[in-house]
Amino acid sequence: MVQTSSDSSLSVPLGDLDHLKILQWSLVITYMYKCSNNFLFVCKKFYVSSVFSELNSPVGTYVVSNLAQSDILKFHLSFNKAHNFNGVKCGPCLLFLCAVWKFHKYPIKPRFICAASSTSLTDVSKWLCSFFKAMFPAVNDIWVSKLKKADVPCVSSWISMTLQEWWR
Repeated sequence: MVQTSSDSSLSVPLGDLDHLKILQWSLVITYMYKCSNNFLFVCKKFYVSSVFSELNSPVGTYVVSNLAQSDILKFHLSFNKAHNFNGVKCGPCLLFLCAVWKFHKYPIKPRFICAASSTSLTDVSKWLCSFFKAMFPAVNDIWVSKLKKADVPCVSSWISMTLQEWWR
């Protein structure tokens, strides 16, 4: 596990970048869930098998589309235009599935997320994030109210707990 600084403009020497590229032949470098600024090195074969297992799960979370990628991207473009999102600047690529590992769970298991960085729906994703951040205080207040009505003493809901509070 490698911990980074909070400085997003962190520069890495070229020699180190070469070493990271070599590591990426057999490892996937991913984030740890609920541990900001921490990275995890996962065996690439294990990572890929975990993603395929998730995609082929009998639960039916994912549905195969019969549309061509170009048709899906056209739909995204029209959606972006209709809702005043500027998806054109983000690039003509689809979102992709990735896994981050939950170290706070036992056994450790992956959490699958749909990554939207530099895709046709990046602006939609950014808007949704800002919307949910704005809604957070109201949702927290609703949970606190519900917990107090159930005679559960609390100052804040589980939603606002930090990782350190969660592990106490």
